Amino acid sequence: MDMKFVKGLVIGGLVTTGMVMLWQNDNMFNTNKMMKKGKKFVKKMGIM
Repeated sequence: MDMKFVKGLVIGGLVTTGMVMLWQNDNMFNTNKMMKKGKKFVKKMGIM
């Protein structure tokens, strides 16, 4: 499997999860927390 494809899947999954969280509760505090967790996760995966 191509690494770019895997990275695309991971980023796509994070974006989708973020959008669902945003849609479920229009709470900026929770959204910011999710973005921080997402960014930490992306850094752990070594994508950014």
